[in-house]
Amino acid sequence: MNRCLLSSLVAAPLLAAAMTCAAQITLPQVQTAMTAPKVGQRPFPSHAQFGILRIDQVPNAQINGQAIRTAPGFRLFSPDNKLIFAHTVQSQELKVAYVLEASTQWLLTAWILTPEELASFKAKR
Repeated sequence: MNRCLLSSLVAAPLLAAAMTCAAQITLPQVQTAMTAPKVGQRPFPSHAQFGILRIDQVPNAQINGQAIRTAPGFRLFSPDNKLIFAHTVQSQELKVAYVLEASTQWLLTAWILTPEELASFKAKR
């Protein structure tokens, strides 16, 4: 009989702990709404450069007429800060802010600029 009493003493706290964990898992998760950045207020890195980007065929591209490769993790952002596929703007000349990968000097990230950002970027540089 002691064995049954002992197992019920051990099982009760374990059952309570399991129910507590299950209750925490099923609670609704509160998500904060992400707001889109306002026009002209995208946070560009301090080392971002300005140039005219032309994507020939990934991974080949040109910045200001100079051949450059896109990095394997290359990201291209539209003027409304959405990620877009590079092949959708192939052969177009885009005014961009861009960042090169430090060790390879390949194109890592580019942001297609809005007219307001373009004016602001030229004024800063």
